Amino acid sequence: MKAATSIVLIALGGTATAGQVALGAITSYAPEVYRDTDANVVVIPAVGYESEHVFFRGLSAGVRLYPIGTPTNVIFRLAYDPRTLKPSDSNDAQIQKLDEREASVLGGVSYQMISQVGVFEVGAGTDLGNKHNGLYAEASWRLPIRMNRFGITPQLGYAYNSDRINNHLYGVSNEESLRSDLDAFEADWDGQYFVGLSGYVFVTESLRLNASVRYTNLEGDIEKSPIIAASVTSQGSVGISYVF
Repeated sequence: MKAATSIVLIALGGTATAGQVALGAITSYAPEVYRDTDANVVVIPAVGYESEHVFFRGLSAGVRLYPIGTPTNVIFRLAYDPRTLKPSDSNDAQIQKLDEREASVLGGVSYQMISQVGVFEVGAGTDLGNKHNGLYAEASWRLPIRMNRFGITPQLGYAYNSDRINNHLYGVSNEESLRSDLDAFEADWDGQYFVGLSGYVFVTESLRLNASVRYTNLEGDIEKSPIIAASVTSQGSVGISYVF
């Protein structure tokens, strides 16, 4: 099972310098989201690239309308959404009788504003992988703090998902209810708050360690879903990369 309550875009870029290329690996950890389902630990190779307009950051990519560092910008994004449920991975007999929830690819556009008090961003998008065809919107703030050889970035925000996304992740259809004896659950438009912290440190001039953690709090009726383990979850990652 690969699951998370929010989309995590793992970034290799620590300083987001144009012309930067990074190669490495990332280990991500997510505790159980669905009932009696093991925590998920995944090790993946990762490529990071930054140019004036184009970037690749692990599981996401994008194109900036204006050059990197422009105070206001429009960014077109693609991101792999790893949120899935494989019923056979659960030890719960009822969860095992649910339909599988597959990963997808999300695409969207956001407006970014860089100021002295941080980076503000609002955006919206949809499912491009034809898994649920849902819509999402997100507003976030982050404050990159850069030192000579290390940096940290606190972040907070709010994500709002359509009923199609929420039902794909947390809903129980009437057919699933009959098979599993779980109460049917139909999710509405709802969202989640999140707070995160990421950082990096250069061990040498080219070798960089990265780490991040993110806490998410589901809100509204989603908390009543009979298939989730908890409404407050966390996800973390550590990685190492060589920067060219």
